[in-house]
Amino acid sequence: MTGEAREAPLCYKPRVRAILLALLLIVSGCGGFGPSAPQAPPSAVLARLKVGDAPTLLAASPDGRRVYAASNGSISFIDAATNTVLQTVKDAPNSTGIAVAPNGAKAYVTHLFSIDLTVIDTATDSLDKPVLMFLQRLRGGFGFLAVAPDNQTIYVANKANEAFGIIDLTGGPGSLLMPTVFPVDVAISPDGRTVYGAGCKQICTPGFVQLYDVPSQKFTQEIEVQGSPYRIVVSPNGANAYVANLSGPSISFIDLATQTVTATVAVPPQPTGLRISPDGATLYVASQTAGVLSVVDVAGTTVRAQLPVYQARDVAVSPDGRRVYVSSNDTVLVLDATQL
Repeated sequence: MTGEAREAPLCYKPRVRAILLALLLIVSGCGGFGPSAPQAPPSAVLARLKVGDAPTLLAASPDGRRVYAASNGSISFIDAATNTVLQTVKDAPNSTGIAVAPNGAKAYVTHLFSIDLTVIDTATDSLDKPVLMFLQRLRGGFGFLAVAPDNQTIYVANKANEAFGIIDLTGGPGSLLMPTVFPVDVAISPDGRTVYGAGCKQICTPGFVQLYDVPSQKFTQEIEVQGSPYRIVVSPNGANAYVANLSGPSISFIDLATQTVTATVAVPPQPTGLRISPDGATLYVASQTAGVLSVVDVAGTTVRAQLPVYQARDVAVSPDGRRVYVSSNDTVLVLDATQL
């Protein structure tokens, strides 16, 4: 097995995944499938849409018209108004991240073994010319990504190369930096001045969030969280960050002003999807092993509801907060957020 294969998302290799998950449960001391909560009603599910092969990663357009589902080897374009798949186009295999630019003009998809960044033209629902990223020690390895508020810069995690990539969409050379925390996921402050990279050092217990100051182009503080961070989101007002940790498993609540963890909320095993509602009041957590979508009340730091979703992988939320999208094996579920 090469170094690249170590970076495959946990659902690519079933036997390896089973072994890793068993070890994870032993290490984290999980006796079951995590905390229980009231179950959301079946009527919360508005539609089940067929997409490509797992894993499927999700992103919603800022205008609420589209949801993009990047599967293994394909991208599906979902019409949010009618809850239908408009079309599915071929793409490189092993998608690892997807993000839509804040202005909604483009969406971008990364892949496990590729240095080409897939570009989606959202106006025409078609693929545009790809962006060539960086050559490095291990080919590919690019994962979750975030587009800056200026729509001209992408920040991308590359744990395989222990690197943090900065892609200049205006045609500049970009940068591949070496932080002290090897990022798995990245998030950006609303003003675009700070990028938060969640990941590990040489070992993953504990995990860390490292700050990158955009104006000075320097990595600064590190915030300790629980082990094996996998996803990170920043609240719409920029005051807080939330990290999904595979070890625990849990969600770390971070006060960004004091750079401290203020709460830790237990969730079911393998939280691979994390999104926050537009009003900042609710976190949606997809736990793949448990097959559960957890709805976390931010103010109360509690799981207020759960919905069984087979192999729940990723989550997206509509800009108005009324719809939640969850990827499940080869399906995307459309949920009524008012019933969750």
